[in-house]
Amino acid sequence: MESFDALCINENAFDNLEHRIDSFDKIKDVKTNMLFGKTESIEVPMLSVIIPTCGRSSLFKEALYSVLNQAKPAFSWEVLVMDNTPLDDMGKTPALKIVQDFSDDRVYLYHNAINIGSGYNWNRGVELSRGEWITFLHDDDVLCHDSLIRIGKIIDNMSKRVHKPLGYIQARRYKFINAFNESEINFKILPFCLELTQLTSLLLGHTHTGMPTCGTTIKKSAYIKAGGINYDFGPTADAVLGYQIMKDYTVIRSGCVLGGYRWADNESQKIDTIDKLLISDELFARYRINKSCLGKVWGRLFMTAYIVRNKKAKYGGINKKISISIFEKLRIYSYEMFLIIVKIFMCIKGLIRYFIL
Repeated sequence: MESFDALCINENAFDNLEHRIDSFDKIKDVKTNMLFGKTESIEVPMLSVIIPTCGRSSLFKEALYSVLNQAKPAFSWEVLVMDNTPLDDMGKTPALKIVQDFSDDRVYLYHNAINIGSGYNWNRGVELSRGEWITFLHDDDVLCHDSLIRIGKIIDNMSKRVHKPLGYIQARRYKFINAFNESEINFKILPFCLELTQLTSLLLGHTHTGMPTCGTTIKKSAYIKAGGINYDFGPTADAVLGYQIMKDYTVIRSGCVLGGYRWADNESQKIDTIDKLLISDELFARYRINKSCLGKVWGRLFMTAYIVRNKKAKYGGINKKISISIFEKLRIYSYEMFLIIVKIFMCIKGLIRYFIL
């Protein structure tokens, strides 16, 4: 049986990261049944919203409500709830009961016979989706009330302004703890999107394409062409997927906030997860460094600062302090000044594309 543990890192996979692996094939023997909905109830949609879930009830209800309560976009859409929760004695799950209570024709609930993990659950959802575009939402996050309208506008506008086909929209998101209030969001709408490339991934030290949620939207054909989420890359698999899509498609970060990210004590905040994430992040960074002469120069200048800064950021989220020498602090300061310069140029490029092209 294929391992569905996202923390099992295959270090050899990073040696040839851009070689396509069909991760859909890894779940081909897992049975998935539709427990609610009829696909013929609505026309083939332009966009599919995927909500993977496992064991959540009230938070999942908030997530689903935020989708069903969307201001009406100019296109048809569907919602796929992908449920990893074991069935109870009545053959139900908390999510199924909620979906039945909403009783909305746009919603379909699929149940996996075994728990295949969140990443492979995304893959199965993409397989079953009918939309040209896939919008992702975690079962404890929410969408802004007008997210689908804004996603549609981004697709229409940016498709005319890019040199490669638009394939990936990473959602800007607003972090919240208890209740989500859109009125509290500062600078909710910026007049431009930022282009994310394999070059900016090298210079910034990360792809900016982690955690597809809060309205992150990916073209289905681009997702499938890249091979889907691959657990061989451990907890960095989502960032690797974005990097792989960058090869043939334009990847952008939305100028507007599309959803709320619930900052809570979840799997991503556990020490074991963070330790594994730091390992896979470094393997991914070393792959980018060794790919080119520019990468090797960047590595000599900033790799140490990147590693220490990444540890500080990840452990800081769980209030674990790490000791940093004065020399390391100076390296981090130089690295952060460099990041500011890169981001300024990215913003200038975004403004030029918005106002001139």
